[in-house]
Amino acid sequence: MAQLTCSSCGLVAEDDDLVCRGCSGNLSRSVGARYPVGQDDQAEEEQPRVCPHCGAPVPVPTNQVCVVCQRMLGEVRPSRTADAGERGVDVYSTRRDAPTAVLRIRFGAVERTVTPGSTLLLGRAPAAHTTHGLLERYDNVSRQHATVGLEPDGTAWVRDEHSTNGTFVNGSPASPGARTPLRDGDVLRLAADCTLGIAVDRPGEGGGR
Repeated sequence: MAQLTCSSCGLVAEDDDLVCRGCSGNLSRSVGARYPVGQDDQAEEEQPRVCPHCGAPVPVPTNQVCVVCQRMLGEVRPSRTADAGERGVDVYSTRRDAPTAVLRIRFGAVERTVTPGSTLLLGRAPAAHTTHGLLERYDNVSRQHATVGLEPDGTAWVRDEHSTNGTFVNGSPASPGARTPLRDGDVLRLAADCTLGIAVDRPGEGGGR
């Protein structure tokens, strides 16, 4: 007869137990436990399986909680180790996306931040609510002068919104309606004398100034 184990904590239970003695969870007797496992199923289950959080072996395929770290297992994938003697850690759960960048626009002592996937309107119009108070003294800056943005991959840009007196990156004019790349340390100028500093911070890469 197949040995009954708790599907939550993996504790071995007696045949007449209805509740797990370890975690007090209900014990379910699966149909597969009462019938012989086919040869194909045995081959599949022989492949080592590990916790996606801590890499500990999963003793029972139906476990829902890791017996070591007590976290929910979710989808448990086979071990991805080259050495069969090494404890496997799921490469899918340990992979992390690259650190995201932050775009900082500096108006002298004042700074505005743009996060990945966001934009910031530069100008004197009320619609540019985060900058119009800072730029209103520049009469040659348009009400909706330019937009700066940061892509999810960390690419920063500026787009001149068909302003009257133009937008410049390091002294070069930006084409109206088109995105011009911005890099850490660039100088952004609106019209003739409104100069803004550009900083692109990338955690772990020493970005920003």
